[in-house]
Amino acid sequence: MRKAIIVSLSFLLTVMPFTIDAEEQKPKKFADVEYMSITYTDFKPGKADRAMEIITDHYFPASKTAGTQVPYIIRLQSGEWDMATAWTLKDGYSSMEWDVSAEGIKWMEAFNKQEGIEKSKELRDEFNSLIQRSNHVIGYHPINIK
Repeated sequence: MRKAIIVSLSFLLTVMPFTIDAEEQKPKKFADVEYMSITYTDFKPGKADRAMEIITDHYFPASKTAGTQVPYIIRLQSGEWDMATAWTLKDGYSSMEWDVSAEGIKWMEAFNKQEGIEKSKELRDEFNSLIQRSNHVIGYHPINIK
């Protein structure tokens, strides 16, 4: 019996602050933020320059032709990653709902036209073979900072 009373009191003391907060809070979305998809990439030893060559000479021109977003790329000089690639999620988190987006299709069509279907597959396969590992995160940054 004593154990049941202690458990009940512990539960009430734990839950009560949350119920009080819930009554005082109102739903609130983030305002003035831009959501980003960021990929950290670690290339195999000696392969980062070739990867950048593929990106700048082949991937970027296809993006420009298609009128799709060109990512913001940072070559990292310290830490465990070689590169960070940032994409703006134009529709916030709902941008991640797509398995294949309209923008992705436009880019692939432009890339295939630019390189030819066989060469585009070879370049994508080569680029992927240069990657040791990668990590993908999503976050946001305030756009109203001056």
